Amino acid sequence: MGNRVTHAARHLSEDAVNARMQREQRPWCRQHWEIIYQALTAPQKAEDIARTVGVSASTVHRVIAAYNRGGVAAIETPGKGERRHQYLTLSQERAFLQPFVTRAAQGERTTVAEIQHAFEERVGHLVDDSSIYRLLNRHGWRKLGAGVKASFGSAPALESTRAQGDRVVMRERRKQPFPPKAARQQSSRCYPSDLTDQEWAILEPLIPPAKEGGRPRTTDMRDVLNALFYVDRTGCQWRALPHDFPPWSTVWSYFRTWRNEGTWQHMHTILREQVRVKQGREPTPSAAIIDSQSVKTSQKGGLAGMTAGRK
Repeated sequence: MGNRVTHAARHLSEDAVNARMQREQRPWCRQHWEIIYQALTAPQKAEDIARTVGVSASTVHRVIAAYNRGGVAAIETPGKGERRHQYLTLSQERAFLQPFVTRAAQGERTTVAEIQHAFEERVGHLVDDSSIYRLLNRHGWRKLGAGVKASFGSAPALESTRAQGDRVVMRERRKQPFPPKAARQQSSRCYPSDLTDQEWAILEPLIPPAKEGGRPRTTDMRDVLNALFYVDRTGCQWRALPHDFPPWSTVWSYFRTWRNEGTWQHMHTILREQVRVKQGREPTPSAAIIDSQSVKTSQKGGLAGMTAGRK
């Protein structure tokens, strides 16, 4: 990156750039105008601008280069973003889904397998189910979580979220269906390490909430904790998690994030205090006992030779 000071061309005045930055609704575009405003008002190294705006230095170089070369159009014009591999155009996809949208508006449910079969007839060849999920994702469909687990062997039920205004998308994680937990031997639990309802009621308030902005959380936190307890109890590899848990990478990400943020320590502290209060004691101990133990390292001391030759 070097030590060169980053300057922005004066296609617009500082006040004009500031005005565009204030009224811009798109976060990415507002951030680009902020980079240009910083380069106009206080020219400095790209690394310093990047720290101020909250982006990488390469982003600063890219935005300033585009603005100096192309002016305002280079900032406010979105990138290409076209779909380079597609079976149908967006308008054709909307027309294809319209009958299913009509059924959803009438309260009916449809399945992924049904939509996939109709789509294959439309394009004239077989397609992978991941293509169908991307199609549904683009047009604001979501999976009905309650109805899927209740019927063994059935395809995931879907409904359109256009009428509800909810664009939460839940992708089906599994290729093979699994029996519902209620059909297994242990009533509401499928593994000995799973949380009971009473245990989950205690731990649920301690789970950190999802961060604001971005895509809403769709992962079941109880399933994440059950997966972590399963790994702790069985000692299996992360990649060996059974398929009725969330993906191992998701479970590992939550474990790592909570470890780095101190969530596990916070949970342990809260639970310890609850147990002490329940026993009629103070929440935190008032005294501590520290014990020590000597560890033998060798029965021989010093550098004295023990063999006959060294003697």
